[in-house]
Amino acid sequence: MKEFCKNKIFIDEIPLKFFGMQLGTRMTVIRFANNKLFLHSPTKLNSNLIDQLHKLGEVSFIVAPNKLHHLYLDSYVKQYPNAIFYAAPGLAKKRKDIHFIGNLHDYPNNEWKDELDQMIFKGCAFMEEVFFFHKSTKTLIVTDFIQSMHAYHNFFERIIGRIGGVYNNPSPPRDLRLMFYLDRKNTRKSIQRINQWNFDKIIIAHGKLITQNAKEIFNNAFKSF
Repeated sequence: MKEFCKNKIFIDEIPLKFFGMQLGTRMTVIRFANNKLFLHSPTKLNSNLIDQLHKLGEVSFIVAPNKLHHLYLDSYVKQYPNAIFYAAPGLAKKRKDIHFIGNLHDYPNNEWKDELDQMIFKGCAFMEEVFFFHKSTKTLIVTDFIQSMHAYHNFFERIIGRIGGVYNNPSPPRDLRLMFYLDRKNTRKSIQRINQWNFDKIIIAHGKLITQNAKEIFNNAFKSF
């Protein structure tokens, strides 16, 4: 794993293909003040990752922030039987094999409300995604609603990135953007709520980490709404 914010946020990045394209994905690990670990969008578990997590603290909360980011949950259930699993809206019905303690809500859970805020980004008929804000590091954590592709992708992937409107342009891809257009009212409300958070960094699951001009980049991504 890589340290993103000293002693507080760590990320694990792995390759991940989607429809033949190498998008890559990342897990965000937050270490709370009591050394409990919050795992956001878990990546593939292996012995090295298990060792690194053990050195950081106690794996206590495992979160699937939307109904697409659930591929590796099985191994976490086996490895961390005492951890509490939380599902984004719609995922529990899809993954009935996982015992989720409950759904993530439009407000922070009691277990982490002092350190993390959260909200459900509404406006997309296909799925809702839970956004998180880590207060002390001023970090916004997003999964699929902002993505980007770059020069390190291959030629085909760069073409798709341009078609999708995300090449060198952190943004919702065009298919999700179309759905946001169909429900501008809820999309705008969600944007307004996020802008109430004082973030200066954004962790996204697919694309480059955003460590400068985060507010400007976020608002540029959703400026047409």
